[in-house]
Amino acid sequence: MVSPDYQLLDDGALQQPDSDSELVLCRYCDLLQQLPELQPGQEAHCSQCGHQLDSRHPQPILRPVLFASSALFMLVLTNLFPFISMRAAGTQQQMSFLDTSSVLFAVHHPALAVLVWLFIQAIPAFCMLAVIYLKLGMIWRLPARMWMARVLFMLKPWSMVDIFLIGLLVSFVKLASHGDLALGLSFWAFCLFCLLHLRTFQVIDRREMWARIAPNPKPLLQATPGLSGKSQQLKVCGCCTALVPWSQKQCSRCGDRVHGRLPSSIQKTLALTSTAAILYLPANIYPIMITVSMGQETHSTIVSGIRLLWQDGAYPVAVIIALASVVIPVVKILVLYWLCFLVMQGQSLRQRGSTLVFRWVDWIGRWSMVDVLVVAILAALVRFELLMSVYPGPAAFTFAAVVIITMLAALSFDPRLLWDATLNKPSSDPSKHNQDSPLMEQQT
Repeated sequence: MVSPDYQLLDDGALQQPDSDSELVLCRYCDLLQQLPELQPGQEAHCSQCGHQLDSRHPQPILRPVLFASSALFMLVLTNLFPFISMRAAGTQQQMSFLDTSSVLFAVHHPALAVLVWLFIQAIPAFCMLAVIYLKLGMIWRLPARMWMARVLFMLKPWSMVDIFLIGLLVSFVKLASHGDLALGLSFWAFCLFCLLHLRTFQVIDRREMWARIAPNPKPLLQATPGLSGKSQQLKVCGCCTALVPWSQKQCSRCGDRVHGRLPSSIQKTLALTSTAAILYLPANIYPIMITVSMGQETHSTIVSGIRLLWQDGAYPVAVIIALASVVIPVVKILVLYWLCFLVMQGQSLRQRGSTLVFRWVDWIGRWSMVDVLVVAILAALVRFELLMSVYPGPAAFTFAAVVIITMLAALSFDPRLLWDATLNKPSSDPSKHNQDSPLMEQQT
């Protein structure tokens, strides 16, 4: 085992660690590692589970500010001009970007309207404003930067402009046979907003940003790279990634509450996952969309909508909706149950694979919201009185609740529990202890 005063190198030699090097604790597998000095364009990944620990980008202040400012400008343009117009049977209907939520209020779906407005307008706009504020705050030391950074990374998963863009493409395929579509200036502005919004988050170095807001506190205890944080009475702040003594309840840098392990993680995950599984049944039984054509109502469930797309020859779109609305929610629910089972049984094998699966379902689960956004788009655009109109069905909000609850279930699960059983078991192979230095690679 590596001693507290030395670290094991790739060639098997021992070298005294640099006292000035920064220690980092992986929030997925709880392995303590020394973070190498990164150059612009490089990333550091956990040597045990592969999670990205840090990255460096050139011009860390200028580029995020420019991208975020440009994104906000495009969002303003998106709300000023016509978004999409549709002509059917000699009648033209025009939709603005704000109509995706305001029409839902008009047809008595206020909860769904608020969710759509938050996911595609309010949260993305706040995130871009927060990035600008934080980056400029590095120069002029603006107040409330810690609070702003905490809220920014808490809201980041709930910004769904990329999912809304996919929902637009799906809606175009559904409406192609019912009328002529014309894309307004706001549509192209939104496409640019979506790209700039995604690029803004890509060029943010989270650890570097927190280091400029406040210095990273050094732990009072002597720490040994290559061992778990729990074995050394250390834990990581999930907000600012600072190291915190196990007995300390609040982070000394950002003030956020820090837990060695998420309290009641398995119980909360099981409760939320079971709730999502129960709600998933009525979400598939009841109609998610109601179409009124010539006074006749047609109720469409998730499965019947996929079947209709397949019969119309829109095979790629049918596959996308099937994956987003059927496969991904079911797989995510099953995976969360499986991970909880592994923790409760004390399984000590395949932790790396299980962690990778968890990271994958945690990332992809939000894409299930595409079907709900498609309904919002169709309800805002297809309003031709008795000729043809689209309304959200009772399953629309239920399915949105399933997506939100599964996202909360993933946030409640602590993947470090998968590693607690065997992280510090001795091994006869010295190379297995060479885990004190993260893997470093060039960014593509």
